[in-house]
Amino acid sequence: MARLVAAQCSFVFTCFLDKSITSIGLHTVYTTASLRYPVSRVGISHRVSSYPLVVPCIFKFLLSTQHKRTGHLSAMTRYPGRSTGIGERPPLPNVLPVPASLGTPITEPTAVALRQVVFGQCPSMIRSEFFSRGPGMVFREAEQQLAYGLTFIGGDMIPMARSVLMIVQAQILKTLLFETDPTRILKSRRNPLEPTMTIQKEALVAAVAEILWRAGSGQGILCLPSKSIVHLPESPQFNHDGVTEKLQLVPFAKWDELVTVLRRYIYLFQEEPGPAVLLLLYSAVLSRGLDRVNEDLMGRAANFSGLTHRSHLVNFKGSISNSVLCLLMTGRASPFLHNGVQYRGDEDHASIAETGLLIRSPLGLLLWMGNEEKTQATNLGSRLKTPIFPIWLVICCDQSGLLFCLDRALMRDYRNEYNFQLHYYTSSHFQTGDTILNICTRGFDETEPEIPLSTLDKIIRTKWSGARVNWNGIVPYL
Repeated sequence: MARLVAAQCSFVFTCFLDKSITSIGLHTVYTTASLRYPVSRVGISHRVSSYPLVVPCIFKFLLSTQHKRTGHLSAMTRYPGRSTGIGERPPLPNVLPVPASLGTPITEPTAVALRQVVFGQCPSMIRSEFFSRGPGMVFREAEQQLAYGLTFIGGDMIPMARSVLMIVQAQILKTLLFETDPTRILKSRRNPLEPTMTIQKEALVAAVAEILWRAGSGQGILCLPSKSIVHLPESPQFNHDGVTEKLQLVPFAKWDELVTVLRRYIYLFQEEPGPAVLLLLYSAVLSRGLDRVNEDLMGRAANFSGLTHRSHLVNFKGSISNSVLCLLMTGRASPFLHNGVQYRGDEDHASIAETGLLIRSPLGLLLWMGNEEKTQATNLGSRLKTPIFPIWLVICCDQSGLLFCLDRALMRDYRNEYNFQLHYYTSSHFQTGDTILNICTRGFDETEPEIPLSTLDKIIRTKWSGARVNWNGIVPYL
């Protein structure tokens, strides 16, 4: 017995001193001088079965220590296509490779045109964050607080990618909270903000499908990459980027067709790192049509710092783009955020039509560009400020978040806007609980001195002028 205890203590000491602890696939491997001990999620392997109590304790201690230090678990608990969080690891998804018979391989003219519309030129320098090393659409742990939310752990995510994924998040919330179509509604007895893993997946499928359905006006093309087949060789007109040359283009003309294919291959949008943002942009552009997107992008741009207007969707720095926001939220890649058509010109130049929002947007947008002058220069119209559903993408310079209300009646009667609640979600793993704000636009004592406004308070006031915001004891963090 004494020898066994000594051996266990020696093993514990070795594991803690050895620094070659790595995460490989499904197993965490503890490397000692000459042996490798794989520790599975439910215990330990038979090779170290003589230590039935010590090793699981070490494993649990290391996980809890890492969580306390970083606020989240390491990549070993993050599976492509599944939610992530603290608790029992989810099972691996049933991953199906994209068959060569699905759709048609991309051609060089289409690949070159896509890269030119999205990035401005082809061939060009390749930044991996735009292609195969981007963020995935990974949920928080299912059936827990904030389970409705996508979570982004990468600290160096480009602003454009974060804004795209927050639009997907807004569409997920629309599906969870306000879906009324009997064929699309997600039936659950649970709180809609604490969905099960199955409902998380279905909500993501519905969100991506609706973005593409709206862009294509009921038809379009879904871009799915093959894992191993390269359809295009490099040429003077096209250089490989790791994704575009592998694409298969799957056309759709019916909602059910789109949802069926997405449900089967949604894991491609959830790989982290992976090409989720690029696949969504490419699919939206091809669904809208290359010619129509080019027409949307045309027009003279206003000059101001902040959101950018350009003749293509994304710049090399990854700044947030009006055109990307409008394409994914409204179906048109307009670089202008105002209502309707406005004409810009002077005595020396003919008037140029600048087409903004032609109809009320289903999802909203609120901006703060650092000060009131720059914010007003964005010329944000009421069709984005007052959307059909009470969900707003919030952009503060290069940061993105969401404001949403659980009561759809907020957008139906102005009297509901006197006193109401908004939830704020940032997608950061540092947010561990609900942030619920009480908004009051009438009935408060105007003689009371105002405390200094947080940035989120200023953003809210761009929609509800003079509103008082109560953070309910939470220290404002935006």
